[in-house]
This record gives sequence, C-alpha cells and structure tokens, in this order.
Amino acid sequence: MVKESLSLREIGRRLDIPPSTISYYKDRFARFIPVASGQGRRVKYPPEAVMLFKEIREMFTRNWSAEQVEEQLSTMRHVVTGLTVDGLAAQSGGDPAQAKAFVQDLAGVLDKMSSLLEVQAHFRSEIESLRNEVEQLRREKTELVGLYEARILALGEEMERFRRDRAEASGMRHESGADSAMPDATFLARPLVVKVAGEYLGVAGKGKPFSLQDLIGLIRRNAGSQKVVSITWQETEGRWTLQIRTQDETVRGHAYRLSVFSTVTPSGNAVTELGEMTVDDEIVPDKFVLMLFKNVKEGLER
Repeated sequence: MVKESLSLREIGRRLDIPPSTISYYKDRFARFIPVASGQGRRVKYPPEAVMLFKEIREMFTRNWSAEQVEEQLSTMRHVVTGLTVDGLAAQSGGDPAQAKAFVQDLAGVLDKMSSLLEVQAHFRSEIESLRNEVEQLRREKTELVGLYEARILALGEEMERFRRDRAEASGMRHESGADSAMPDATFLARPLVVKVAGEYLGVAGKGKPFSLQDLIGLIRRNAGSQKVVSITWQETEGRWTLQIRTQDETVRGHAYRLSVFSTVTPSGNAVTELGEMTVDDEIVPDKFVLMLFKNVKEGLER
C-alpha cells in the first residue's frame, strides 16, 4: 500500500491555517515535524504531520509561547520515540509495518534537523560577527567625519586670516601710491621685536609670530572713529620709516611714526626690529611699547 504524503499547502488547507502561518510553524518547529520525501519546496509530509500541525495550532490558540510549544513538542517526541513499534501500532490502530516506517522516518528527520540546527547556529554566529564589524566601521566613519570637519574648519579660518592679511597689504599698497617705495613682503612678515636691556623681545601666539604687518593692521583696526587717510614709507640707509595718519569727521587726527629695520638675533633669527615709535611726534617710552606687546600677546592667546 502506497503511503500517503501531503504538501505543506495541503496540510494548511485541511486545517484552515493561512499559508504564512503554516510556513512559520514549519520553520520554527522544523526539528519536530516528520518529512516523508522531497527537498525544498517539494517536501512532502506524512499523515501524522497533520495532527502535529493541528496540535501546534491549538497550543498557540491557547496563547502558549513558542518556547512552551517547543517544550511540549520535545516531550511528545520523547514519548513517541520511547514506544515500541507494536505499541505505537496498537495505540494508533494501524499496521505495524506503517508504524515501523514512521519511526524510521522520524529518526531520519530528527538527524537532519540536528544538522540543520548546527548550520543555523553557525550562520547566526557569522551574522553576529558581521553586525559587530559593521558597527565598528560606523564608529570609524563617525570619527573620520569629525576629524575632516575639524580640518575643514581650521582651513577655513586660515583662509579667512589670509584674506584679511592680503586685504590689508593691498590697502597699504593702494594708500601708499603705486609708485611709492615700501618694504617687501618678507620684511613685513618677519617677527617684530624690540630690544630692551640687550634682549630681543617679541610676541607669538597661535603658532604665528607677531609681525610688522600685524602691528599695522592693529593700528588700522583700533583707530576708533578715526579713519586711516594715508600710509607712507621712507627708506634711509637701510632703515624704514612708516607714517600712518588718521582723521575723523572733524578733521582731527593722529600721526603714528615707526622706525624699523632688519636685524639678526644672537640665536640666528632674522627679525624686524622696532627702533622707535612716536604718536603725534611724542616718543612712546619703552615701557609702553612693552605694555603694547603684552596686550597683543594676551589677545593672541585668547
């Protein structure tokens, strides 16, 4: 007699269970469900599988959890495998030959399910490893994005300083006149120092020394209501004299005169030395020049 076998869809129709639900039962409790023949979508199930799916359905109807259903199916499997073929046939009212074939098929299915579970555990381990790797890559990406954003911000600030310096230099050339002599850019950009008691004192902040060009820009920016109306240079025997004149709306103003020249410190550094500074023809004492340098240093360190 040919043993009847059913597809998963046929079992679902007999029990009035939706295809998605019957597929979930099959995947979730695969190691407890006997298989008659076939693989993949062509798997056929023996008649006793119908009762097993029915039991699963009823347990879920009673609001059992999947773990409770699994525990119950495990208990049922131990009971079934502990029966003799004759006892199983007697309880089911069937043929002993059919009962024997069922027990053999069930044992084979359980072996296959055990192998599948091992493969599934391996896949889960691989998936967890991939998840950890993806999370690590995300963290590294976040760190790199933050680093690049900080670098872009620093470059933007540096470009802004460069634009201001270029604008100031351009303004000085324009106000001095196209034909007016003036020091080259190297002279203007060298560290500005004053010599007090035989020592050269300068100012540095944010990785950049305070230069003559910076001092000129400082005077221009801090003129208050005064407006710079002229900047003139004059060279005499290697010394440069810079005169800056400012004026307000009432035609009152100030005259700043700086005497500067190139020199080399005992440590071998090429610098621009501030020899003398006057405001409205009054010589600025060294202590006030030092106070000016101190205020500049504090401003650069902010």
